[in-house]
Amino acid sequence: MQKWSVNDSARIYNIDNWGSELFSINKKGNVCVHPAPNSKSSIDLKALVDDLIKRKIKPPILLRFMDILEGRVASISRVFKNAIRDNGYPAGYQTFYPIKVNQQRQVVEAIAKFGKKHNIGLEVGSKPELVAAISLSTGSNIPIICNGYKDVEFIETVLYASRVGYQITIVVEKLFELEKIVEVAQRTGIAPRLGIRVKLSSKGIGKWATSGGEDAKFGLRISEVIAAIEMLRKHDLLDCMKLLHFHVGSQITKIDKIKNALIEGTRIYVELRRLGVGIEYLDIGGGLGVDYDGSKSSYFSSVNYSIDEYANDVVYQVKNICDAAEIPCPNIISESGRATVAHYSVLVTNLLDNNAQAPLPDFESILGEAKKLSPTVKKLADIYRGIDKHSLREDYHDTIQLIQEAASLFNLGYLDMSERANAEWLYDRIVRKISSLLETVKPIPEELQNFHLNLRQIYYANFSLFQSLPDSWAIDQLFPIMPIQRLDERPEVLASIADITCDADGEITSFVGQSGRTKALPLHRIGPGEEYFVGFFLIGAYQEILGDMHNLFGNTNAVHVTFNKNTNYKIDTVIAGDATWESLKYVQYDGAKILKLVRNNLENDVSLQKVSIEESSHFLQLLDKTLQSYTYLGE
Repeated sequence: MQKWSVNDSARIYNIDNWGSELFSINKKGNVCVHPAPNSKSSIDLKALVDDLIKRKIKPPILLRFMDILEGRVASISRVFKNAIRDNGYPAGYQTFYPIKVNQQRQVVEAIAKFGKKHNIGLEVGSKPELVAAISLSTGSNIPIICNGYKDVEFIETVLYASRVGYQITIVVEKLFELEKIVEVAQRTGIAPRLGIRVKLSSKGIGKWATSGGEDAKFGLRISEVIAAIEMLRKHDLLDCMKLLHFHVGSQITKIDKIKNALIEGTRIYVELRRLGVGIEYLDIGGGLGVDYDGSKSSYFSSVNYSIDEYANDVVYQVKNICDAAEIPCPNIISESGRATVAHYSVLVTNLLDNNAQAPLPDFESILGEAKKLSPTVKKLADIYRGIDKHSLREDYHDTIQLIQEAASLFNLGYLDMSERANAEWLYDRIVRKISSLLETVKPIPEELQNFHLNLRQIYYANFSLFQSLPDSWAIDQLFPIMPIQRLDERPEVLASIADITCDADGEITSFVGQSGRTKALPLHRIGPGEEYFVGFFLIGAYQEILGDMHNLFGNTNAVHVTFNKNTNYKIDTVIAGDATWESLKYVQYDGAKILKLVRNNLENDVSLQKVSIEESSHFLQLLDKTLQSYTYLGE
């Protein structure tokens, strides 16, 4: 057998493509993380996890690489500045981070800090997000854009925040909102800084296509935009309108969809300027995608363009249309949240076991005792002994028919449990033999081309899919998943990944492979006592905030890591995952009250001599320890 190398592992997991030069495999066969593309510095992910476990930080562990986050903030700003320079664009550019993508305080604080030199802003869509943004803007003068629906309290808070020095633009999503804004502005005497969101006829593509188009949830139709202008003119507030906003959806996979939206959005900007509206900013919204599978295609888990191409097309299209219309170019704003935070976050957890069948030794004897077998099981034994590459298709069809027949005979009472177990064992052996013979067959018959899925085993991972990768379950989002160790060895097992919740949906059966999406993940056999870890990559966008506490599995341990020349890495922050009592508190259970209730009940049982004092005390200690412990599995 040909020797396996780390290059072979890089190929089957496609890491060189989706990794964006931020992830690689070292000579030890471990995944490495780099602070920036093409950087020679790296952190060995397996060594880092081993060190964290020595620090009593147990998996699952969410690793946040802050250098990567800083680099993504800088790179988006840099490509737009380059595009502005190369196209001779006469206005500026500004990135706004939509905090809905990941609202964790430490993350938004880091983005605000890293983005200070790039004049980054924050986009919010609710009252809690507004308060969070105001707290970060205090003393820093970070500009804020408010999208989403707004009530009078929201509007009044924004206006008074503007009065005391905050730079906040409130975007009109509906005409009735504008009526409220006008009313509050007249009542308070505070002129608002306004934006208006327009519905484009242009639509995006993929899971979030309905975010754009004329039937989109947010925004004003052209007729409503005209009505809004007249309303503002009537109340002498037209000069307050400074920003035009549109959004065609998240994770836009095709660059032509972006170009179409840019052309339409810029045409609207031009017409508004001609109507005397002093628009200064064109907010093109989000949509800059992430290449999750590394295929560089228009598949919904990929994108067929680079970040440089995106920036160049934005700047070129806006300038081209404005120049032709002889209208001043606007300052460009983008809200590229997914592209900012997706790469910086990696979840690492341990695999617990798999469902591989471990046949009992005496099963081997059934091949030598064919006369004692029922006719159905005897036929399976005959197939197993006689199968070869010339009879693969026929033997496969017969095997499927016979294993179904065995189940039916068992249900009718004509086959006992021992015989059914023999049938299952023979079926497993036939499948393995067919799989090995397929390597010598060309072309592979059509019905056997996905035959390897018959060998797929379930590996159980110490995490909750619903808490850590909710989009994988909810919308079939594809994330790169791979072992972080032993990548200098050939993986022998094809697997799916199941979590530790008691929900049948808690299983991942789609993975990034060398040719795109694949239905099985290559993994190694786990040795006795071995700690075997897998990493879930590119999960920084939405996953940390959308997590659902299925089975009351709470937030995972989170660790902020930066690169360090002396020690290779530095642990900046450790955020403990939820203890059991914290998860219970989310659903209105009180840990102290639970202990009190159980204690009182046990004391009554002790008085009735149903249990001993020692038993009661020991159980209370265990219950208290459970309340204080991590919600995930330990030793």
